Amino acid sequence: MQKSGIAKTRGIKGAASWCALAAFVYLFAKNLFTLLISFLMNLRVEGSSLAEPIGFSPAAAEMLSMLVGISAILVPLFWLLHSTRLEPEDLRIALPAPWSPALCLPLFLGIANVGNLFGSLFARLTGATSAGAVLPAGGIELFVKFIGLCVVPAVTEELFFRGALQGLVRPSGSAAAIFAPALLFSLLHLDLAQSITAFLCGLFLGWLAERTGSILPGMLLHFVNNSLAFLSLYLRSYAPANVAVVYDLTLLIGFPLLALWLLWRAEKQRFRFSAGMRPGVEPTAAFSSPAYTVSVVFLVFLTVYTKLLG
Repeated sequence: MQKSGIAKTRGIKGAASWCALAAFVYLFAKNLFTLLISFLMNLRVEGSSLAEPIGFSPAAAEMLSMLVGISAILVPLFWLLHSTRLEPEDLRIALPAPWSPALCLPLFLGIANVGNLFGSLFARLTGATSAGAVLPAGGIELFVKFIGLCVVPAVTEELFFRGALQGLVRPSGSAAAIFAPALLFSLLHLDLAQSITAFLCGLFLGWLAERTGSILPGMLLHFVNNSLAFLSLYLRSYAPANVAVVYDLTLLIGFPLLALWLLWRAEKQRFRFSAGMRPGVEPTAAFSSPAYTVSVVFLVFLTVYTKLLG
């Protein structure tokens, strides 16, 4: 039995190391593509870049940002598929096993908004407030912004984190497979307040991928959550103040309360959240990998450093 335990630990060490390397490849690719696109924009309009898209329409600038985001995900994804034991079927782009959207969606939104509450509190206590994205009032610019903020992240992030990275760690057990990518997912936001929400959401979406055998339900939930946040941002910009406040309170208080009630009902009905989970090592075994530990520490440092510069 001891030998088996050692083998599993070695397995998680290697898988977590690949996850850490993939996170660095993602960061490198994102910055490289940002520099490349900004360079090309500057060739067309002097002084233009993704940060300051002078001479480009908001829709065009958003499409270029989408191109960067998609490319930054695809590079480490294809690299993992060609360099590791990861196979296309490990991504779990397949029809899910029977699941309950009526339970999972409110639970997910409740967890997300609990994270938002704690994130907002953290931001206020630390003074780490950040300006939200500015949305166009309407037209093609608003539609493209919606695709860029709601659709693209839901698809690409689930494919990379719950598909590729979770697929790498899955042989070591569901607990580690859920935890290790979720922590990287949260820290790669490079915003400590947002990281709280992202980590909680990552844990739930990882659990859902393990339970259903598919990343498609997670994509749907991710998209709905992004869309609700997008609507909140739009209402704050263009709707009467009381409408925006009522909407935000519904999200921040209503969904967590509904989630608690659903958890109580699920417990009474003996719903087994552990069904479909694979046994294996403890989640913290991911830190047996020096590369994974270093990547977590580096991302925390980078987040703090970026915030101080901002």
